[in-house]
Amino acid sequence: MTAPESINGHPTQSGVRLLVILGLTLALAACELAPPLENESVSAPDADTVAAIEEVEDLLAAEAARADAERQRRYIADILYDGMRALRTDRLMTPAEDSAYHYFSRVLAFEPGNTVALEGMRDIALRYLELAGTASRQGQFDNAETFLRRAESVDDELPAIAIARQTLATAREQTHSVHTLNNRELAGRQPTISRQLEDIARLVAENNTFVLITAPSDELGRWIYAQLQGAMTESRLRADIEIGEQASIRLILPRTT
Repeated sequence: MTAPESINGHPTQSGVRLLVILGLTLALAACELAPPLENESVSAPDADTVAAIEEVEDLLAAEAARADAERQRRYIADILYDGMRALRTDRLMTPAEDSAYHYFSRVLAFEPGNTVALEGMRDIALRYLELAGTASRQGQFDNAETFLRRAESVDDELPAIAIARQTLATAREQTHSVHTLNNRELAGRQPTISRQLEDIARLVAENNTFVLITAPSDELGRWIYAQLQGAMTESRLRADIEIGEQASIRLILPRTT
């Protein structure tokens, strides 16, 4: 049998309660198990004894309920921790058994009103909206649509989803074309990339478009800009540069077009 919990050598309130319960239980058990003396009649327990037994049973039941509640609290806290860690590393809905959505769903199955889990679900949807916005700006419209659908599946009442859908629709209408660049060839400044950029520069000049350059680094983004501007001898390039894993150039038509 383990010793009752203590702090600095002194039993805690829980430990004292366990000692009292244990003492009462042993005392009652001793009374019940003691054999009657010879010629001694066995009588039913009096009211005080019955009351004492019931009190012990109530204490034991309360202690068991408290222990169960503490175990569940710790269990939920562990799941929430796993969910927050998955959220920080963008494991939003995949992998299925190790994602933020999986962990927060498990918590809500136990406690539908758990505030941390509900906020976690909202954060998942908002993160998908961020990813959709980035994909939309880079002309990756199919990816943006996928992210929006996932956001809806997590929180279909989020008002920002409707705004994001309108932004995506506008981006589709304004985009003249999207040109993906080979990251490896770009990193090596290969001649194939230079020729591709010259072709894109002609399209930009012919259509008078604004350009969004996406590159893995600011250095590569500036190099792409310089190559495009160098090929446009009679006009000035209007462009923005943003950092992204996949290098690309998106040609954006003027809003009046």
